[in-house]
Formats: sequence, structure tokens, C-alpha cells
Amino acid sequence: MSPLTADWSRDVQARGDALVALRRDFHRHPELSFEERRTAAVIAERLHAAKLEVRTGVARTGVVGILRGDRPGRTVGWRADIDALPLTEAVDVPFASATPGVMHACGHDGHAAIAVTLAEILAARRHEVAGTVVFLFQPAEEVFGGAREMLAAGVLDDPRVEEVYGLHLTTRAPAGVLSVRPGPALTSADFFDVEVTGQGGHGAYPHLSADPITAAARVLLGLQHLVAYEVAASEAAVLTVGQFAAGTKHNVLPERAVLRGSVRTFSEAVRAQLKRRLAEYATHTARAHRTEARLTFVGDGCPVTVNDAGRAAFVRRRAEAEVGADRVDDTGSPASDDMALFLTARPGCYFNVGAAPGTGGPRPHHAPQFAIDEASLAIGLRTALAVVLDAARG
Repeated sequence: MSPLTADWSRDVQARGDALVALRRDFHRHPELSFEERRTAAVIAERLHAAKLEVRTGVARTGVVGILRGDRPGRTVGWRADIDALPLTEAVDVPFASATPGVMHACGHDGHAAIAVTLAEILAARRHEVAGTVVFLFQPAEEVFGGAREMLAAGVLDDPRVEEVYGLHLTTRAPAGVLSVRPGPALTSADFFDVEVTGQGGHGAYPHLSADPITAAARVLLGLQHLVAYEVAASEAAVLTVGQFAAGTKHNVLPERAVLRGSVRTFSEAVRAQLKRRLAEYATHTARAHRTEARLTFVGDGCPVTVNDAGRAAFVRRRAEAEVGADRVDDTGSPASDDMALFLTARPGCYFNVGAAPGTGGPRPHHAPQFAIDEASLAIGLRTALAVVLDAARG
């Protein structure tokens, strides 16, 4: 049976239209990482109206809302990311982005709307709520910056959060399908630059130069060798080069070529192995072509998102009660999310809620065509409510 009583279920149903409207408002007004001022203001206003304790300006543009139930219980956190991406939307809907070059293309508008509505439902009946719920509206997930700053600001310490939960809408599954994976659920992510330097010259006399383009191309192709032959078949890793920049014209060999890419793994050990080998491979391959390579990693990256096994089992039971056991799986994802840092600090679970539209073809994340089935919002809200209510009861 669903852990939600008929009264709680009616609350979710009654707020369905408002939930969609709030998501569309966020979608209409997307803001980039650490620029989420309007978004934060809307969230804070709604939380104030619901009579939560509200802290603004956390990690620059984050918001924390604290709901203290009237019954004794535990302190749990619910995290939602709020930032958008630098993309131009290609979806023709009335609530399409009104900000040129910025778009909610990863579902964060839905995450924020679900979390606000969850807080409002609980606040309206706080006399039935056990424990304390800390709502963490995190900026800058897309640049892996917001979680680290929020943790540094002590958002899990006052009050002390005992465990933390959250959800992510995904167009990799249809609405009504949930994924709850114990252990490694999302990959780590590290972004790297490889700068190859050589000796420029005339295209007619390559023997008088040290061509960094050819050397960089050899590095690019060989990097996949590291995944294929140095990562055990029982493990998984994804290495992608997204940019190759070099040269100015047809017959001039440049002095410099640059590769930019990312590497993702489900294991911190494999992550460390590949980071070490990337530098070694790039250096030695470049030298074989009379050039030099320097590999640098951009920022601190993002660790593997690891769900506590016990909390994942708990969330799975709640998810199965809401959508049916046949609609819940344990599929992981090669995507990355700095929710990983919250789950490093506290045990908890981060799960996926299917949101793929039934028509219109693929709607991939981080693409101008991204769109969701808005029926997923109520499904996510119901599951979140069941998880938070029971987790706070202890």
C-alpha cells in the first residue's frame, strides 16, 4: 500500500495545476549558474508564505528552507538544483525561455517546482509532520560549484541533517518509471584540457616542423585505448573529447593544438587510475611525434554519486508503493551530478523519475530540443512526499 493517506494524496492532486504552473514559470525565466536571483526570490517568497524558516544568499544564490514538524522525529534534507544551461531553446511552447541563449534543458525547473510544492504541502499540515525537513535549493549544479559552496556554508549542520534525498527527472525513461540504484548510481566527472605544442611551419615542408595537429589527433584516438584496454570489463568508463582546436589556414602548421574532454567512471579507484594514465599517455604520445603535451584538469570535478544501500532500499519500497513494483528498476546513469557531495557528507538516496514525452522524438538532456512529460511532476512529488514523511518519522 502507498504510505500516503487519502488526505495526503488529495493534497498532491489538488496542487497539480499549480505545480505545473510553477515549473513553467521557472522554465520561462531560466538563469545560469550562480545567477539564479529571480529563481531564488520566487522560491524564498513561496517558502516565507508557507511559514518556513528561510535563509537566502547561501552559496551566493542558494536558498535553504527549514520546516519543523509538530511531532518528534528525525532531521532529513531534500535537495533540488535550480540553474539552467547556456542553450537556445528549440521547443515551440507558450512557456519557452524568454531569455536568449539560456534554457532549462535538464529538468531543474521541475526539481525546484517539486521541492517548493513539497514544502508547501508539508507546511500546511505540519501538525502531522514528524521531525524537521531541510530544503536545499542548490545553485550551479551544471558547473559542479553549488553543492561544494553550500556544504562549506554549513547547510547540513544547523540543524544537523541526518540523511539527504533528492530526485532527477530523466527523459531516458517514460513518465511513471522510476530508477533507484543502491551504491554507485551516477558517474564521476572530470574535465580535462590537453595542450600540445610543437614547431609551426609551412604545409609544404612538414619535415621541418613538429606538427601538433597530428600529434593531438594521435592522442585523441589513443585515449579510447585506455578505456578499452586498461579498464576492467566489469567496470565502466566513458571518455569523450568535445573540442579539438588548432590552426588558422590550409597551408600553415600551427605551434599549438588543444583537446578538451571529459572522463566519467562509476568507481573512484578507476577514476584515479584514468586521471593518472591520461596525463602519462598524452605526454608520451606527444613526445613520439616530437611535440610536448600538457594535461590539466579543470576544477575539482565531481565524485561518483553513491546511494546508501539501506536508504536506497527504503526509497525503492516507497517508489514501488506509488507506481507499482513493475515500474521501478535499478538502472544507473553515466551522467554526473554534484548531489554526490551531499551523499558523501550524509547517507541518503538520489533517484530518477521518468519524464520522456510520448511524442516528438528524442528529447535529450542538455539539448535545445529537451522537453518533459509534465505528468512526471506529480509522480515525483508523490514519491518525494512519501519518502520525506517516512524518513522524518524514523
